[in-house]
Amino acid sequence: MSKKSDGLSRAGGMASQAAQAGVGLSNFFDKNLPIGSAAQTTFKLVGNVADAVTPFLPLAQLVAALTKEIVDAYDNVQYNKKTCGSLVNRVEAAETAIKALMRQKEQNLENFQNQNYYNNFVRFTNCLKQIKKLFDDISQLSKLKKFTSSATIRDRLEENIKEFNSCSNDLNLAISIATQEQLNKDLEILHDDMVEMDKFLQKIEGGITNVVNNDEIIMNKLEIQNDEIKIIAENIIEQNKRLAEMNEKLNEEKKTIKFTSLNRVIDTIYLLNKQVNEQDSTNVVKAKEIKPSELQDPPRYEVRKGNRVKIQKKMYNTMEVACKHISVDNIQRTQKHLAILEKLDACPYIIKFHGLSEIAKEKVMVFEWAELGNLKDVYQRYKIDWEAKISIARDICRGLAFLQSVKILHHDIRCENVLINENIQPKLTNFRFAREFNANTTQIDNINALVHWLAPEKLSHITPDQDKKSKKTEEARYTIQCEIFSFGMLLWELAYQKIPYDGMSMLDIQRHVLKGQRETFGPDLSPHPIQREFSEIIKLAWQQDPSLRPGIQLLFSMLQESYEKNVLSNKGSPLMRPFREKDNHATEGTTGDTDLDELCLSDPEDQNESISIIVVPLIPVKEGLQAHKEGNYEKAWKCFEENANVGDILAIYWQGYYYLEGKHIKKNKQKAMELFRKAADAGNADAQLRYAFCLIDKENKNIDSNKFMKYLQLAADNNNATALYNLGDVYFSGKLGIKKDKEKGIHYLRQAALHKQAKAKEILDKHGISICG
Repeated sequence: MSKKSDGLSRAGGMASQAAQAGVGLSNFFDKNLPIGSAAQTTFKLVGNVADAVTPFLPLAQLVAALTKEIVDAYDNVQYNKKTCGSLVNRVEAAETAIKALMRQKEQNLENFQNQNYYNNFVRFTNCLKQIKKLFDDISQLSKLKKFTSSATIRDRLEENIKEFNSCSNDLNLAISIATQEQLNKDLEILHDDMVEMDKFLQKIEGGITNVVNNDEIIMNKLEIQNDEIKIIAENIIEQNKRLAEMNEKLNEEKKTIKFTSLNRVIDTIYLLNKQVNEQDSTNVVKAKEIKPSELQDPPRYEVRKGNRVKIQKKMYNTMEVACKHISVDNIQRTQKHLAILEKLDACPYIIKFHGLSEIAKEKVMVFEWAELGNLKDVYQRYKIDWEAKISIARDICRGLAFLQSVKILHHDIRCENVLINENIQPKLTNFRFAREFNANTTQIDNINALVHWLAPEKLSHITPDQDKKSKKTEEARYTIQCEIFSFGMLLWELAYQKIPYDGMSMLDIQRHVLKGQRETFGPDLSPHPIQREFSEIIKLAWQQDPSLRPGIQLLFSMLQESYEKNVLSNKGSPLMRPFREKDNHATEGTTGDTDLDELCLSDPEDQNESISIIVVPLIPVKEGLQAHKEGNYEKAWKCFEENANVGDILAIYWQGYYYLEGKHIKKNKQKAMELFRKAADAGNADAQLRYAFCLIDKENKNIDSNKFMKYLQLAADNNNATALYNLGDVYFSGKLGIKKDKEKGIHYLRQAALHKQAKAKEILDKHGISICG
């Protein structure tokens, strides 16, 4: 169970315990006060109110916990921020209305004694949980893969908001935004966000998306001329303007944007990173080993001094590589992290890690060679023109966006940790502080070197002498907003080609930044247009309040816009890419029953994860699952039925399972499919898997392949291990009339194996394919 889900459960549990203290107060006053006395009448009223309100206290506590989680999460939202803001406003409005309701409990006593009112209250909390789930899905790039177009997001948003408005009316809550007018405004906001997201996905590249340029040829390169770095654009072909006025003439309600598909490697890296940060992980993840004999001396011997160790140039498979010495202790500690670093080569703006080897019996890490060294060395040796600076800044942002998509924080963003190759392409390096978003904050032992780029929320917890005992408060977590601030400082460093606050002591920098002061922007009377835009971007990134800093999506869009306007506007049009590759899914039709029989669907009674991971805080649902495990199907059915009636998605799924299997009630596959479909469309992975398999008609050897693959894909995107296995098996073997795609099949089989799906591991082992690749 996640920390957030656990927190919600604890909140509900604590509220339940607190509420129990008021149970039976009216009976107590009846027995212990004089009959007919004013005191008995008054206290009996108080007791009646306490008894009536008691069942509602856990629900009010749940609303408060949900609100806190979504508000806290909003500060770090990087994508679709305006839509997420609208969802936050709704949840906060709900909490305010619920607080007012609970304060006026005497006036609302009749409602608190009404069973239907209680059921509608539970329904409202379930609606808020669905809103929070949508918030999580659209605010994280890695989860956007669930949505193939803006239409699916729009449908989810509209359904959730209509349910929100309906519940608000049924509960007579004073929520001013629970109107059709506000819904229309929210849908307009969503469309604006979707347009921006589409532009971002078309332009970001950098391993985040799979894009192939079939329409244009644009060759931009940076060159060193007379100790100056300039950008040169060559062979630019006028682009097709078919997307120039995208959707502008369409009716607002009918606009649908198909998203550029995300790179599948993002899933693999995210999963590996999660495994590395799990204490009880049993999967063996190691970096690739390179034989010492495979490392050859280059034509010209070269040794370069890195941040802490010497770097030696070698040749590996005809490529120039950098060999960086590492201690044996560090190898044992960082082996898994190096394996993840190896996967990051999907992004061309992150330095490629080839593996581990030995030189003169000393362990070395083997990286791609960056001819010009780090960006700090470059700007100290050359004057970089503004067109080149905007190109470099944009590509660094691409690297950071890729890291953010796999939930990795770099922790040490500055020009010294950006390497530059012979084409003057930037590559992020030095991941010694990198960690997963939810992992513990890493202790930094060289604070003097980092203080120039640190965010104020981190600086406020640093003492000059590094005396940890003198810290007054718990150290602030390093978040994506800290990373954004450091990126802003890097942009200033690149703009002025010098270290920020150069010559100032650590204490002076700390005081300066904590007062809200920053570096200056120079006295230029006629600054370059890019310089002015650089300044605006930097000012946004280094805002004192973390919540006011822009997301990585907005930063990239601003840099890309400046690049297109100032670098390409007079030389040609910017590069445009197709939306996505066409799916190879077969159409609906018949298939051999061998394929159908070989598909695997686990029974939920064997899926401990489905039963043990309970995200709903209501005790009756837990009791229903426990009753199911104990074979008390009558009790379980009653629980699932009641909770399904108030919109609990997990209960709806289990209600469908009981109809499918005929547990306590008569089998009804059609009813089961309706319930599975409802829960599936709300995002329940088990329901998505069940519904997909309900589409198989084994008796007539028939299957709706398109619909089957759609829901199987949705379940796989939600990391359902059984779905990942079946999807991989279908693609790997070319079953059900689906075109064989071994590469895609191996990807999903590996994902399933990492989720400990035994059959997926068997297939990989049988064909000699490693889990990690």
